[in-house]
Amino acid sequence: MNAPAIKTAPPPALPFFPDFFIVGAPRCGTTAMSHYLAHHPHICFSRPKEPHYFSLLQKILPDLDIEQHYLGHCFGHFDPQQHQVMGEGSVSYLYDTEAIEHILQLNPDARFIIMVRNPVDMVYSYHARLVALLDETEEDFAKAWRLRHQRAQGKFIPKTCRDPFLLQYEEVGKMGKYLQRFLRFAGRDRCLVIVFDDFVAQPRDAYLKILGFIGVKDDSRSEFYPVESNKYARSKVLQRLLTRPPVRVASFVATLEHQKKRKKLKKKSPIKRLRKWLLKKNTLIKKRPPLDAALREELKETFREDVMLLSRLLNRDLSHWLAK
Repeated sequence: MNAPAIKTAPPPALPFFPDFFIVGAPRCGTTAMSHYLAHHPHICFSRPKEPHYFSLLQKILPDLDIEQHYLGHCFGHFDPQQHQVMGEGSVSYLYDTEAIEHILQLNPDARFIIMVRNPVDMVYSYHARLVALLDETEEDFAKAWRLRHQRAQGKFIPKTCRDPFLLQYEEVGKMGKYLQRFLRFAGRDRCLVIVFDDFVAQPRDAYLKILGFIGVKDDSRSEFYPVESNKYARSKVLQRLLTRPPVRVASFVATLEHQKKRKKLKKKSPIKRLRKWLLKKNTLIKKRPPLDAALREELKETFREDVMLLSRLLNRDLSHWLAK
């Protein structure tokens, strides 16, 4: 499937731009894979892993300068003498064709990596992550799942939620639907799909597929330790201040960091070191209980048609995800 031609005005001249994007889906191993790729000596990976610049930041703060607040802030460590490719991992891009259109305007040769998973397990894990990120305030997944229709009408949206769509668990879990749309828009030749089951069973094989896809040689990585865990905030107030500071504060800090990088000062700023230390101290690791059996069956039926669609798109039988 060839990508459609995108007729737009010439993009602004930029000093550099990412070559590849891990676009989702959430809770499908994207954080772990991003971690492995970020440690490859010839890959410059975004810091942080998920800037969400094209899907969230540009909509909330349209005046943000792409060179300073995206490239300068997230890729200030780029070294053209060392790095062969650049990438980032904003999982929100899978659901946002406007974001992909903007990316392709800036880099028509951009490549996209999509990771998919059994939607039943995905949405349960995804809910826990939203609670940790303060987008979700209902800590009981069953109750949060029941609220999805009312939230689609704009009701019961937490004030701390960055985007109401994030709380649409059924919609976010429809990876077949959004993969089909993504392939039609971006073109199959630009996309690589990794199934979470394969990644867990043979992480090195999945890693090598991605390296081949983005055109980087194997660095002989042999250890693939799990990266993501069930993290929660001890203090939600502190977490909000650390992860979502007031816009003026965030802009001021970003400007200082940009100036530091331009002066090639490699030592981390005291503000960054303090923030990292506080985030670590405020993190609580907590095991989630098993998903209720009756709710699991309901989720299987909800996602049955979409799993079948995903099977057809991948030419692979995924019916075992729906087995009793």
